[in-house]
Formats: sequence, structure tokens, C-alpha cells
Amino acid sequence: MATVVAIGEALWDLFPDQRRPGGAPCNVACHAARLGDRGVIITRVGRDEAGEELVAFLRGLGVVTDYVQRDEARPTGTVSVTLEGSDPRFAIAEDVAWDYLEAPDEARAIVRTADAICVGSLAQRSESSRAAIGRLLSEARGQALIVFDVNLRPPFIDAEVIDATLRVADVVKLSESEAARISSLLDRPSLIEWLLQDIGVNAVCVTRGSDGASITTAHETVSTPGVEIDTSAGDAVGAGDAFTAAMAHWLVRDASPRETLEAANRYAALVATKKGAVPALSADELDAINLF
Repeated sequence: MATVVAIGEALWDLFPDQRRPGGAPCNVACHAARLGDRGVIITRVGRDEAGEELVAFLRGLGVVTDYVQRDEARPTGTVSVTLEGSDPRFAIAEDVAWDYLEAPDEARAIVRTADAICVGSLAQRSESSRAAIGRLLSEARGQALIVFDVNLRPPFIDAEVIDATLRVADVVKLSESEAARISSLLDRPSLIEWLLQDIGVNAVCVTRGSDGASITTAHETVSTPGVEIDTSAGDAVGAGDAFTAAMAHWLVRDASPRETLEAANRYAALVATKKGAVPALSADELDAINLF
């Protein structure tokens, strides 16, 4: 069993009709646990009812919550979600518990023993959490596979944060539009070449939604087409996080880039046929997409 540690925001997604657990690292940890890994979350929630319910949800899915911090002064995070077609739009509450993430001894210890660390950019919007995440990544570097799922969320886009995190990552995952945005933001016209050759990233994964995805290493670029699915009863919330968890799952098992890409794409497509970031999936549904 591989240990996959997700670091960053855990919160409630507030939809017009209901609320659902969310936050990219939270989703990644849940999907890692579902895939059979030891999914671990390092986050911070309020000492409030919303925080207790969120932790209980995570435990119910088999996520290790021993490293969830409680904030006495700030509430558990929330995001108001609206859908334009199947595409989500987010309004992210500020000055919430995960903005004050810390890096205590026990958190530093678990990242040193992890197989993979998954981190994004949003949780680094505050000085406190940015410093804590920096310390945790420093502890993990050279020990675990560090996966940076860029996951840009305007207006919380900081060139310095992105550049610094790219420089400690082993694998970078971003959408086609994010790649263009970061290329401009960092003034790197040949972004993938720069990441691989100058920064020393091992692999860059570019996702293209229904058009599939690609992984580029120093030796090759492999691509997979999109999976034809019916999304009329689902949404794209969490599909990218499902892809990240699946990608980490296979990379730490030394799967080839093509095997990793195709399996992650199928898993993300299945999640997109359901509503919410971490929908219930049956064993039959997982078997039907030949996931393992």
C-alpha cells in the first residue's frame, strides 16, 4: 500500500441545492484511499460543526485524518459553486482555517515517509500556509514523489508561489489553459522544455478535458484521446483531482507514462459522470473501466 499525502485546503463546496466536501487536496486524498492507497490529508479546519462533519466524512472514506489541524479562531473553509453547463465556477471564502496551516513535527514526519505528496497553488495564498507548505515540501524532497497540480483559482494566482513550487516538483500537472497562463506569467515561452531541461521536473502532464491528456518526459511525449462519456447526470467538479490521485497511484508503482495516462483518464471520466467531487462509485463501475 502506497502512502499518498495531500497538503492544503479541505472545505465545503456550497452548491445551490446542497453542500458537499471539497478542496482539491481533500478530493485527492479521498480518491487515493478509494484506489487502495493510504490516503492522508494535511489540512486545517475550524473547531466548529462544519469541521467535525468534514473530518467524519473523510474518515468514512478511509482517509487518514490524524494530521488535520483545528483552528480555534477561524471557521472551516467554504466555496460557493455555480455551474455554467457542466463547468464549475468558484467563489472562495477568505481568512478561513486552512489559510493558517502549520507544519508541526508529526506532519513533517509523515511527508518524509510518504510515497507521493500532492500539492496545489491555492492553499499557498496566505503567508502562513505558504511557509508551512514550503517546510513540508523541503522535508519531502528526495524522499517522496512531489506532484504539483497547479489548479489555478483566480484571483489567487501568484507568480512567485508558482515558480517556487515548480522548482521542487517531480511531476507537474496542469490544464492546457493553465499552461498558457503560466507560460505568460513566468515569461517562459517554451514552458514544458524549461520545466524538463532547466528545472529538472521528471514529467509534465497537460490535461485537455474531453480531448484527453498528454505526459511529456525528457524521453517522450505520450497522449491519450478523451473518453466518450455521458455527463448529463454529472459534473466536472473533482474530475481533475481524481485524475491527479490516479496519476500518483500509478507513478509510484513505476507504471509507464502511457499506462498511467490512460488509467488516470478513464478514472477521471468515470467521476465526471457523477455529481460532486467524490461521488459514490460501485465495484462494478470501477471494473467496467478496466481501472486496475
